[in-house]
Amino acid sequence: MSITAYHLPGDRVRPEGIALGPDDSFFAGSSADGTLYRCALDRPVADIWSPAGVDGRTVALGLTTSPGLLVVCGGKTGDVFVYDVASRALVSRRHVDGYLNDVCVIDDHAYVTDSSRPVVWRFDLSSDSPPTGLELASAGPGAYLNGIVPTADRSALLIAAQGTEILWRLELADLSTTALATGFAGDGLLLIGGTLIGVCNEGDSMATAEFFLAALDISPDGRTATPLGRHADPAFDTPTTLMTDGERLLVVNGQFAKGAAAAPPYEVVAIPVPRFG
Repeated sequence: MSITAYHLPGDRVRPEGIALGPDDSFFAGSSADGTLYRCALDRPVADIWSPAGVDGRTVALGLTTSPGLLVVCGGKTGDVFVYDVASRALVSRRHVDGYLNDVCVIDDHAYVTDSSRPVVWRFDLSSDSPPTGLELASAGPGAYLNGIVPTADRSALLIAAQGTEILWRLELADLSTTALATGFAGDGLLLIGGTLIGVCNEGDSMATAEFFLAALDISPDGRTATPLGRHADPAFDTPTTLMTDGERLLVVNGQFAKGAAAAPPYEVVAIPVPRFG
């Protein structure tokens, strides 16, 4: 596919999340005002799928899709929004006191990282039951939990503690935790086969940080992780998260390192899948 950058219209988008949608499209969201976008993979400009402020949504961070549904993390608002993709109707809006950053879905449950404390919230998408907080006490108060993906067998969660640069495995059967890797300051995560790719950064400040993709080889049983290398790209502009369309990586450029100087065009860039190692 010849398109290498997808434009998200708006003056102050600060995009953060992305999720692959149906019919060769993807969803993206604005951390600045909560706008939700949908973009066809064969078109360079996204459409506004749901305007800022709809349903009280003023922030959109992590996104994921489940059959027929779009799940949106509301960041500092503590809200999780669930939408019907076909009708764009709000299915549910849940709230906890926390900073809800990223999300993945296993069966009927959405698992959401809380960056304000070492907790993953489990929301039942099939009912209105209150969410359950899954404690990662061993991650520590400075963990700043961020990216989250299920293991290949969906028996556990891989969770990036960006604040302490540790990748954790959380067993869903008994809620035990294991540190799989250190020096891994992951934001968004993507698991392709046995390769976990994280959008990472290192440096003393946002303005001077280096941003890159880091890859880990996850063993077939999902219990060990071996570093494979990193990849930096001139197309990156404070990348935050990523997705694959099956052929390329779609990387969200948040422009956060620019501070007040962030400006259009706000983009999701498409790059070939790097060869790590």
